[in-house]
Order: sequence, then structure tokens, then C-alpha cells
Amino acid sequence: MELNILNRKIIKNFAITFLIVIKIYINNFLYSKKNHQFLKNVDKIKEGNFLDFFNSTIKNNTILIFEPNTYHQECIPGFSKYFIDLGYNVDILMHELGNNCFTLFPETKSIRLRTFNNLIEIQSKAHDFSKIIKKYELILLQSSYEPNMLLYSELDVLNKNNSIFVVHDLNTVNKDFSQYFAQNRVITLGNFSKGLQVNPHYFGDIKIKDKNKKIRFFLTFTYKRNYTIFSEIVERLKSENFNFEIIIFGRTINFTSSYFPQNLNNNLKVKFRASYSEFYEAVESSDYIIVTLDPKNENDIPYKTTKVTGNIQLMYGFLKPIIINKEFAQFYDLNINNSLIYYNNSDFYNIMKKAILLDNKSYKNLQRNLLVCEKELYAKSLNNIKKFLNRN
Repeated sequence: MELNILNRKIIKNFAITFLIVIKIYINNFLYSKKNHQFLKNVDKIKEGNFLDFFNSTIKNNTILIFEPNTYHQECIPGFSKYFIDLGYNVDILMHELGNNCFTLFPETKSIRLRTFNNLIEIQSKAHDFSKIIKKYELILLQSSYEPNMLLYSELDVLNKNNSIFVVHDLNTVNKDFSQYFAQNRVITLGNFSKGLQVNPHYFGDIKIKDKNKKIRFFLTFTYKRNYTIFSEIVERLKSENFNFEIIIFGRTINFTSSYFPQNLNNNLKVKFRASYSEFYEAVESSDYIIVTLDPKNENDIPYKTTKVTGNIQLMYGFLKPIIINKEFAQFYDLNINNSLIYYNNSDFYNIMKKAILLDNKSYKNLQRNLLVCEKELYAKSLNNIKKFLNRN
């Protein structure tokens, strides 16, 4: 009798221990899955370094996308998607700092990624590399402004009829670009007075989520922008006990936490020079994107005339409603049906409060309207690429 009782206790303790171990295993698995989901496609795109160009075969119907800067890599997945949809293979040359910008991109055999560590590496072999570039059907020069033009000249791509120039700001190109505009060889991210608008807002497999219980805003830091009003609004919302947090990303060397009051540390999560994986994860887990463009700030005026804020790509790519000043909204085709628009600094607080209190049904309606706009923009961008391809 005592033996049976002892056996039952042993079995019971074993069962409890077994269940605890299983639970720990499952929790660890889910934690691992959650924290590595943004690395899921890293090894699905063939990757190599710059020298691999000299030892590989270039397939027919292949475009080379070249990004010489240590930034702007977030545009590469979007441009790649357009050309894959048009039946092209895509070879990419970019700085190694951006090699995880494809972490959300679906598995594909159409892309080969090549990275460099320093532009000197390319310049030292410019003559030989120019011979390889000639084998490509198309060449997309993703950052085309004055500092890069000398390198493009060394690579002998300026006068190639199959080269396309991406201009991020009309004020950064000189009068020599007039010939490229006339030939439909200039791509712009916004609907500018000239150039073909092609907005690269595709990042990969995106999860469309319901609104968080604890509202999460996303903000990218931009140098020479005034964050005083924004900080005052956050302080007011905090004093009124609203449940929210704001993730702030900064990729410039000028960015420090000193731009924001220390008493807001519990509400502001500041990230310095984070990877694209972390960047994407922060956007995807957020509810809204805040754009602090100010019509009274002369540094911000170009964002409604000659250049585009990168937040627009994030808005369309991740379907996150944007909070923006009315004077800039029209330039980006934004309205009260797909965005939260404020009219002045005093109204900024009201819109932030509205964003926090908005019910999930209304929030999802904003996302659905954004999706309609996204599809229209994608179709327009694809047709503009076709204009280049059919220009002769």
C-alpha cells in the first residue's frame, strides 16, 4: 500500500516536472521565433562581395542596382520588386552596412547581392568593373547627386542609354541632368515637377496587425528638425496618464538622447544606428508613424516640393497610418480617410490624443484606405518604369 502511494507520488512529480520542462521549451521556442522572425530571409538571397562580379556569369535580362552610399539601402527591396515583377533578374551592389535590408523579402532566386566595404575598393577597379557593367541589360544608379557623379563617370555609365538615375532631391542635381529628364531616365520617389515617380515602398512579407492595447508610435530622427513642440505634447499626454510609447530611430551621428527631456524616458524608446532588421521590427510593431515636418521650418519646406520623407515608404510598405501636418499631406496624397492630419502645433496634441483613443474598427478602416492608395501608387510606379523601358 505504502509502495503504491510512493509510486503514485513519483509518477505525479515526474509528470509535473515533464510539463514544466515542456512549457519552458515551448516558451523558449516562441521567444526565439519572435526574436528571429526578422532574420528569416537573410540566407535565402545569394550573397557575396564585390570581387565576385569578376567570377560570375550575368544572366540575360538582368539589371544592376548600385547604391554607393552607406544609406538609402531601404529603397533597394522596393526597386528590386518592381523589376522582378517585370521579369528581370536583379544583381545588387551596396555597402555591407545595409546587407540585412532584405530580411523581410520572400525567398527568391532572382536576386544576387554583392557588398563592398569601401568605395576605394570599387574605384581601384573601375576600369575593369566598367567592362562588366556593360553586360547588364539595365543599370539603376540609386543615389544620383553631385558627389557620386565622378564615380559614375569612372564606371562609364553616364552616357549609357540603359542607365537610370534615381534622384532623391531635385535640388541636388545640376543642369547636366536636363538631358536625362528629357530621355525619361530619371526616377524620383515623389510626384515632382519632373522625373518619373517610382516609389520603392515594398519591404517584403508584412504582417498587418490590430491596434496595440498600449499604443505605440514610430518616429525617425532628422537632423535640423525642431522637436520642442513634440516633446511638450508627449509630456502633456504623459501627465494625463495615457498608455503609450514612442520608438525613436536615429541613423545619423548627430542623434543623441539630449534632444528629448529625460523625464520622458519611460515613454520614449531611443534607438541609435540600429540594423535594418531592428528598424523593420520597430515599424511593424507600431500603430502609427509620426512625421514632425513643420511649415515654419525652412529646412522642412523642400519635403513638399523637391524631396520626399522616407516615412512615406514606411507608411505604404507597412500600412501604418501617418500623423502629419496638413501643409505637407496634400503633396503625399494623404487625407482624413487614410491619415491623421493636424493643422497647426496646437492641434498636434489633439491628433496624438485621437490616435491613442481611436477604436480598432476605425483604425482598420484607415489601413484599408491606405492599402487602396498603396496599390494605386504601386501600379503608377510600375507603369512609369515601363515608360523608360518603352521610350525608344
